[in-house]
Amino acid sequence: PEGTVVARTLPKAPPVPRGEARRTIRNLFPDAAVLGETAPPRGSARGDGRGLVLVDPNPRAPAASFPAIDVRFDGPYNGGIAPPDPVMAAGSIHVVSLVNLRIAMYDKSGNLVSGPTSLRSFFGVPSGFSLFDPLAVHDPFSGHFIVTVLADNGSAQDSRIYIAFSQTEDASGAWNKYWIDADRGQEPNWADYASIGLDRNAVYLTANMFRRSDAFDNVTLFIYDKEDGYAGRPLDNTHIIDVTSASGGSPFRLRPAFIDEIVPNDEYYLAQSSSAFGDILNLFRLTGPRFGSPTLNAETVSLPAFYWGPGSARQPGGAGVDTLGGSVWNVTYHAGKLWTAHAVQGNSSIAAWVHRIDVTGPTAVREATYELEDPSRDTYFPYVIPDTEDNDFAMLSAFSGPSLYVTGRYWNIGADGTVRYAELLTDGTRDNNSGRHGDYFAMYPDPEDRNRLWMIAQYMRQSSFSGNQMIASVRFENVPAPSPPPPTPDGHTVPGSQVMVSRAGGSDLTITWGTENCLPPDNHLVWFDLGGIASYTVADETCSIGVSGSWTGPSPAGNVGVIVVSDDGNGLEGSHGVTSGGAERPSASSICATRKDTSGSCP
Repeated sequence: PEGTVVARTLPKAPPVPRGEARRTIRNLFPDAAVLGETAPPRGSARGDGRGLVLVDPNPRAPAASFPAIDVRFDGPYNGGIAPPDPVMAAGSIHVVSLVNLRIAMYDKSGNLVSGPTSLRSFFGVPSGFSLFDPLAVHDPFSGHFIVTVLADNGSAQDSRIYIAFSQTEDASGAWNKYWIDADRGQEPNWADYASIGLDRNAVYLTANMFRRSDAFDNVTLFIYDKEDGYAGRPLDNTHIIDVTSASGGSPFRLRPAFIDEIVPNDEYYLAQSSSAFGDILNLFRLTGPRFGSPTLNAETVSLPAFYWGPGSARQPGGAGVDTLGGSVWNVTYHAGKLWTAHAVQGNSSIAAWVHRIDVTGPTAVREATYELEDPSRDTYFPYVIPDTEDNDFAMLSAFSGPSLYVTGRYWNIGADGTVRYAELLTDGTRDNNSGRHGDYFAMYPDPEDRNRLWMIAQYMRQSSFSGNQMIASVRFENVPAPSPPPPTPDGHTVPGSQVMVSRAGGSDLTITWGTENCLPPDNHLVWFDLGGIASYTVADETCSIGVSGSWTGPSPAGNVGVIVVSDDGNGLEGSHGVTSGGAERPSASSICATRKDTSGSCP
């Protein structure tokens, strides 16, 4: 631990002066041999030809049917550095945004709350270290923020990951700071191009590890106990060095998943695609104790065709916008499916491929790949978020062409491949002449309203070198916003585990829960009348749902919340905690701790 910092008390970083010396952060790739190792084994099929959905890039539904972007504001500006690496995360009251060298906090209307502050001051990084590749994520399970930045001192051969955990939901308040020895067990390698993911168990970081000669060495997965970080304790951790794909290669730019619900068997997922070419996606499943000896299994998912990673994207001044090839950009899990996206070279322009992959079985099955190509403009840096009710999805991408300056674009796409709505985040006003773009964007659901999305993308306005960053928010569909949560039932509530509710089709719901506190031989559901939650008014019970951690079926009529209960061994049901906010969207409650006795009809 490196102590605590209170964000709002830090001095603001000085404004970026005009004519500031420009610095381009180097972009390293593995050599050709390593790239070849990420391709499928010799003799494998060049794509399976299945499940390709061609998407017309022009919206077909009336624009009024789907919401437009209703919040947009500029994030911190970082002139003189290319690429700017814009990232963000949204909590219940604040939005945190980072670029190379700076961090700022905003309220959800775009008003500056804290900063911009230099990352060196925020993390307390000593002189001699270069800072790069910042990241941010909000933990929907606990309401805290996590931010990171890579740091390297080449002369001292010291590579670090700085990481900070907010103590509360207030991003302008106190944070617990740490630094991690990135080359532990592989000195003197240094970490580059980190990615961040999260589930209910841990925070996950991946990095490409390079030798001091800048030759690529391996990909490392870092797993850290977020609860330790929130409490300011030393971080329990696991480092998995030299992650290897099923075909024996090194998964350069490996992306860990963002998972905001309970996954059966507590699986965690990571994915990767070659930036150069290929016809497979590399998929990884992590199981077991995160801070004991977890198991990481690799498999391949066939793609519909062989692809080539794109080169530079077009802009009015000609080519020159770096796309970073065919790497996947984010991985999101929902209801047994993984979603991920990457850019490919299309027929006449750069296209986006969005993959939907079923991971409920022992072998992953790609259900569909959506190809979105605009013949006159390029679509790259695609990030994807699925809807919570069906297979519709939202996408954020970079977007540019011979008559369009580079900016970000929001896409609302139906499960059938129809673009239902699309909108630029803002208008760019000049070319990107830096030779670099990104290297990151971000897109996350709002933790208070899963139907609201937050995103950040680079566009060019103040300069043609590092550009500006636009933060935007939109509601995915015209559905009512969630109601305020019901009151805590009484003073006897104790912590339990989380339960998630999602629509399964028709009138059925799927309820998933953690099994660690739910005792055998059987569990059952208690449906509470939300109008009488303070007095535990029971609307109905569903008996004998088993102990697998998942149940699908109909809910009783009316406005109800649900918890999962089990037997305490003395014939008493344990049922207490805050009920869920309803069945339309995933929501949480406490379950299966047995200190409050309730009478019930289940045996």
